Amino acid sequence: MAGFERTGWLVSERTFFSKLRSWMDRIQSGILIFLLTGVSFLVFIQVLLRYVFRAPLMGIEELLLFPTAWLYFIGAVHASFEKSQIYARVLEIVFTKKRTIYIVRAVASAFSILILSWLTYWGYDYLKYALRIQKESSTLYIPMIYAEMIVFIGLAMMLLYTVVELVENLNVAAESGSEEIALADKQI
Repeated sequence: MAGFERTGWLVSERTFFSKLRSWMDRIQSGILIFLLTGVSFLVFIQVLLRYVFRAPLMGIEELLLFPTAWLYFIGAVHASFEKSQIYARVLEIVFTKKRTIYIVRAVASAFSILILSWLTYWGYDYLKYALRIQKESSTLYIPMIYAEMIVFIGLAMMLLYTVVELVENLNVAAESGSEEIALADKQI
């Protein structure tokens, strides 16, 4: 960004946001590694008990629900954070100017924000419902809110990262001139 080349508060803002992004990346990666390890361990124990010792332990499948739900949503959040989710950038093939491509991406981000806002609102309603009902798992009597609250948390974090993506796309569109991009270079 052109504004970050000046001295003053903008440089410190850039450093703060880059440190924050690095911190968030480490936290999310750590959570994902912990969850993957936990799910793998629980499945291994269940397979070992069921097929080797022929004595399945009741409740492991139920216990797997909690880290698996968190794993799915934190994985989706991390993909949104890294911008590695699946895109269908078919419209970009038509355009050759960098500004136009990033305007199209900004419009796509704006639509994603609308959809995620709606889903986050539903996630919040579901969280309120789950807190009011206070369901428990059938065998281990673990409060289901531990698995259900990630719906709202995950959607809210994806919404936040999509807003950041929209701002980044708008900044790149504003800063880029009428420079042409070759078809092979469009994976920016």
